[in-house]
Amino acid sequence: MRKRLIISTSLSITVLLLQDYAACAGDKAGEAVTQGKEWEAIEYCLGIIRKCQLDDGMIRMTGTSDRVWTVPYFGNFAAMALLAAHEVRPNPQDLERVERWLNWYARNQEADGTIYDRGGTASDYKSNGKRDSTDSYAATFLMVVWRYKQACRKQVSTEIINAVKKAVIAIEAVMQADGLTIAKPDYKIKYLMDNIEVYQGLTESTLLFDSVGLKDEAQKVRKMAARNADGIAKFWSEQDGHYAYAIDMKGKLFIGLSKPYPHGLAQMFGLSYIRPCKSGLWKEVSEKFEPDDKGIHVERWLITAKGLSDILPEEKEKLRKATVETALAFSGKNIYIERPAMAVIALIDGKSRFPDVPSGR
Repeated sequence: MRKRLIISTSLSITVLLLQDYAACAGDKAGEAVTQGKEWEAIEYCLGIIRKCQLDDGMIRMTGTSDRVWTVPYFGNFAAMALLAAHEVRPNPQDLERVERWLNWYARNQEADGTIYDRGGTASDYKSNGKRDSTDSYAATFLMVVWRYKQACRKQVSTEIINAVKKAVIAIEAVMQADGLTIAKPDYKIKYLMDNIEVYQGLTESTLLFDSVGLKDEAQKVRKMAARNADGIAKFWSEQDGHYAYAIDMKGKLFIGLSKPYPHGLAQMFGLSYIRPCKSGLWKEVSEKFEPDDKGIHVERWLITAKGLSDILPEEKEKLRKATVETALAFSGKNIYIERPAMAVIALIDGKSRFPDVPSGR
């Protein structure tokens, strides 16, 4: 099912601390990447992303032919990469590109707040009736809007705010009694990676609603995020010493550490964002897998390493250099848009980093 990567008070305090940390970290990260090879790699990746956007705002998976295919989940990451770079080196054209993407997304949402993938040609494409998930598509859209609001420093349009409300409804429709979301109504499996993204999207949409004076909506989403964070703790298996990558409706944990995807990548997500970090898990994962194993690309390793305080600086530097080298070898013909997007986010880090998930376990 998960094919996409083969291609409360306490919560409020957490959010405030996150904003303060991101602001400080973002300034340092910006200074680090505005010079040298890092920015060369970032700009190269941004060029790939820019070529993938059509005049109507849609961001497709590749930009090399008249044939088009778009997965809105990946388009959201592309937009966040543009915004991350804009924070370091302001680019009004990239900000306008993101606005066109958000308007495209809003126009193409279904009435229930979901959205489908699309395919065809640049001049004639339509919904293919497919989507990999309900929860992650909506959650990553919420993150784009909040980041756009911060970057543009102006009132977000009514159309985009309404699209945010609908995206929250889409998440609410798949949220279960334990606070976790299933991938979509007809696929009732709770994925760790999806739920981390759901928490992140809900957290940032809380900030958005607060910023535009929609206090009731903010309070509702804040409660949803708190429930979701409580549920995410269930993915940890004390017996196995690592995270389950999925949970079914009966509470069964799907656990393994034999495959880079989904086993290894799920551990990377947990290590990257769930706090406090699980002692010894990085060592186990890094001994089991290698950067650029199919399903755990090197930029994901870098994101994880940057978020861990007990990793040696030289180890982080090695991953940084590997990410730069890999990014500069990308081509619009041999990779989908998610890879250059994540490389930009990994190299910039700081303000582009996604929120941490508080866990009581």
